[in-house]
Amino acid sequence: MSSIPGPILRAIESLHLPAMPQILLRFLEEAGSENASLDTLAQLVMRDPALSARLLTVANSAAFRRGGELRGIKQSLMALGTRMVRTIASCLVVQSVFARLSDARPQDLAGFWRHSLLVAELARSTAQELGATDGESEEAYLAGLLHDVGQLVLLGGLGKAYGTLLSSSQTEADLVGNEQPVLATDHAAVGAWVVDQWQLPSLMADAILFHHWDAKQVATADRLTRVLWAAHHASLAPLAAWDDARAMGAIQELTGIELTRFRVLRDGAAQRVDSIASALGVSEAPPQQTLPQWAGDPGHGGNGSVHGDEEPAAEDAESRLIATASAMAALQPLQQNFASGDDDADLLVAVRESARILFGVQRLALLLVQPEDATLSGRGIVGQPEALARLEVGLESGTSLCADAGLSRQPRSTFDSDSTLAPADVQIARALGGASGGGSASDGLLYIPMSGPGALVGVMVCGVSTVQHARLRKRQAWLQSFAALVAASLEASREARERRRRTEADAAARFRLHGQKLAHEAANPLGIIRNYLTIVDLKLPDSKALGQDIAVLREEIERVSTIIRQLGEDAVPAPVAGAALELNALVEGMRALYGESLFGARGVSLELQPSPEPALARADRDSVKQILFNLWKNASEAVPEGGLVTTSVATGVNQNGLAYIELLVSDNGPGLPADVLRSLYQPLGASRHPGRSGLGLSIVRSLVDTLQGHISCRSRTGHGSSFAVLLPASERVDG
Repeated sequence: MSSIPGPILRAIESLHLPAMPQILLRFLEEAGSENASLDTLAQLVMRDPALSARLLTVANSAAFRRGGELRGIKQSLMALGTRMVRTIASCLVVQSVFARLSDARPQDLAGFWRHSLLVAELARSTAQELGATDGESEEAYLAGLLHDVGQLVLLGGLGKAYGTLLSSSQTEADLVGNEQPVLATDHAAVGAWVVDQWQLPSLMADAILFHHWDAKQVATADRLTRVLWAAHHASLAPLAAWDDARAMGAIQELTGIELTRFRVLRDGAAQRVDSIASALGVSEAPPQQTLPQWAGDPGHGGNGSVHGDEEPAAEDAESRLIATASAMAALQPLQQNFASGDDDADLLVAVRESARILFGVQRLALLLVQPEDATLSGRGIVGQPEALARLEVGLESGTSLCADAGLSRQPRSTFDSDSTLAPADVQIARALGGASGGGSASDGLLYIPMSGPGALVGVMVCGVSTVQHARLRKRQAWLQSFAALVAASLEASREARERRRRTEADAAARFRLHGQKLAHEAANPLGIIRNYLTIVDLKLPDSKALGQDIAVLREEIERVSTIIRQLGEDAVPAPVAGAALELNALVEGMRALYGESLFGARGVSLELQPSPEPALARADRDSVKQILFNLWKNASEAVPEGGLVTTSVATGVNQNGLAYIELLVSDNGPGLPADVLRSLYQPLGASRHPGRSGLGLSIVRSLVDTLQGHISCRSRTGHGSSFAVLLPASERVDG
């Protein structure tokens, strides 16, 4: 890739990419609507390169990515969720106002945005014409949207030096010719650098780098590069040129699309841009005006004036932007977004991303106070260098700049310290890849204390360059307000969790008391039933079969008594899994007790297939009974009248070198619905399956896990279901 000279790189590396305020406003309005659809939000995001790139970057980060690379905006929105997306958009709005308050140079980007949108639309249409997937087509769209952002970055970083080049350039070709002699680089190389910084797919950076190269040079390049080159050059071609096959032949050669067809694609893209620009309030611009307009020159060069009818629309967008930011009370939306996190991990991910957007700090870490030993550490915080999780910074005055920042509640930085850095500061710098650690990305550290209404919560650490530090000094009040907001959000999150814990503890205590009352009241009738069974047993003639039936009844009554008694206990004792249990006999006993009520009364047949040899499992009898009862109950309710439920026991099952006994319950019913299979062992919502809670399988899974067994399910629509329970085998029978 073309290198960028050091002075230019230092000038641009800490800049923010400008965003279209109209798009951000529309996005925030839509995202805040209860009726907002994912498709609508995705379409809005794709009109803004800064928001698009940031969402793609965050969605592909380790904190959010769950599978392969996400290339599509819609996929990224789904991965991030509304809260994180609103956080990012809110930050970009504040960032835009920040740029205005920091003497940002006024610019008119109407022509620039229209050109970028046209190239994006045409690149996507071209990719689709060539059979690209949806993800590849969106990648082509994003490449088109970003292909000229190097111009904005150079204008922001170099100011007048680059503005003069813009003013003296009639076309993009003129601009490239003017850039190289003066800068020893061009906006295409800088744009590719921006994409690399955002860690977007590498081929996108290549496509942006090559979009001004000669057609012969890109003829053998990848498809994305050829698509972007063709879209860019076709967007700039005047109408008369389309009749000159020799002049436009390169587009056909690079894409394989006939010129007449490509002209149709180009016209369709232009119509969509007109509609999009009108909806977003992007003002009209002459077709030849594709470069940013530099306001430092009253004449604005040869690209046309930005005054006249266009100015009120731009001013209106800016005033609406400022009004929106004022209504946010600066950082208020972040507080709302932070407060909606489920736990500290979610909140801290949002905090780091927000700080990167607001302040341009790419190397940022959080160290939280560990109350048990009065230290600062990154322990338990995801997405940070592992070294920070092992680091412990003692909160003692004078031992490190990091500790001093926390104790004094005031920012500290290595730039303002003449003394040798303490070991803790050096370790933090090394973890963040700073100059003190042998890297070149960060020249030093900036510590911002995170102090809430109660006490010190932690320290925010920024690895920054000298240029970044100078800029952040001007924003120190914002940094401190942001850190205070983070501290308050963390304290509020922890207090909310403590309230939930107390509420749950109170509810559990009330439930135990209710269970104790229930157990006490149930003990009397259960005792009467036991005594009655004893009397019946004495009155009946000697019969081994009847005696066995009464024994089974006593056993089941005792099991019910145990379940009711456990309702009032603080902790349910774990099942005793060390005893040997013969499963064939247990299954036969369960059929004697429940065969008629669960199956016979419903017109369902129950078939037992015992193992030929004793099936000795190392399991608790009551737990296995509860497992089998729940599986039988589910099966009997699933099959229609005339159906069949089969229960088999098998020995000699080996899994991962361990011996198991298999208990298999199968039915010939309709099979399980897809939504049930997706969350098989979770309780079902009543609205999805009226009259069925799904608790049975949840209980089964819990009992199987406690017995150190395994459970699996096979189900096909129209072919029934089967549940296989593997229980650890035992070699002995208890006497």
